[in-house]
Amino acid sequence: MFLLYKKYIIINCPFGGSMEKLVVKANAKINLTLDVIDKREDGYHLLDMVMHSVGIYDEITIKKNYENNIKVSCDNNSLEIDEMNSAFKAAKLIMEEKEFSGVDIHINKTIPIGAGMAGGSADAAAVIVGINELFNLNMSLEEMKSIALKIGADVPFCIEGGCVRATGIGEKMEKLPIMDLNLLIIKPDESISTAFVYKNLILSELANRPDNNGFIKAMNNNLDEMVKTMGNVLESVTASKVSFINEIKKDMINGKAKISMMTGSGTAVFGIFESISDLKDCYESLRFKYNEIFVTKTERGGVYIESRD
Repeated sequence: MFLLYKKYIIINCPFGGSMEKLVVKANAKINLTLDVIDKREDGYHLLDMVMHSVGIYDEITIKKNYENNIKVSCDNNSLEIDEMNSAFKAAKLIMEEKEFSGVDIHINKTIPIGAGMAGGSADAAAVIVGINELFNLNMSLEEMKSIALKIGADVPFCIEGGCVRATGIGEKMEKLPIMDLNLLIIKPDESISTAFVYKNLILSELANRPDNNGFIKAMNNNLDEMVKTMGNVLESVTASKVSFINEIKKDMINGKAKISMMTGSGTAVFGIFESISDLKDCYESLRFKYNEIFVTKTERGGVYIESRD
């Protein structure tokens, strides 16, 4: 499966550097809190949420092809490769602004699709950072974030990663201390449209609202107090359509998770464990029940260049 885009230009500049390809690691994220404050006239919702990078990642190989075009492929046939694919969008935006010789992009997909874990945004972030490095484009971090924002509100976060409080439509970010959390993440087989979730969210009837200020005070200080402040207002909408959300949460709590909740608009659910042994025991008890189940931790960053050739 691949998508081809060709830009008919004459490249008069050097191709830049001696590298032919590189491999970029793109971490997923989870929402430790997610609140919806209001809805703008243009339809976008105003958010207040805390996001953290986690150690589930896609590997994106970016290779020069000297054909002035963009080719995108993926090892997972469930991922749609078309003009709306975020990795393709990222490369096309850069090609429209900068001159480079064309790339082949291959995505090795590990981040669950339709999970609320920013898998597509992470891939786009990896492509932006990777093309900048591969062709010596010398874009600053702010330039890369500017391109990223044209693709999606959480793509700039995926470039830097870490832990942030995001407001606005998700584009205004305040850096927070990195956390050290032991996580179990389960993605049920069912997915749901983000657009459906927001369309069916009734602002006057929000449930499970987080206390973001309380969360920031408690984070890294008191896990028991921190989990009391957590919540995701989108969860009730998604759980009304995907019954496994509540079942997964119950399974994790029974497995001694301190808290279990959905990330983003779903459908992935995570649990935070104080004890690594409890985490491992819970994983062992559930690994044959669910197809996509991950033991991981929070991460310090978003995108890393793994290798250069």
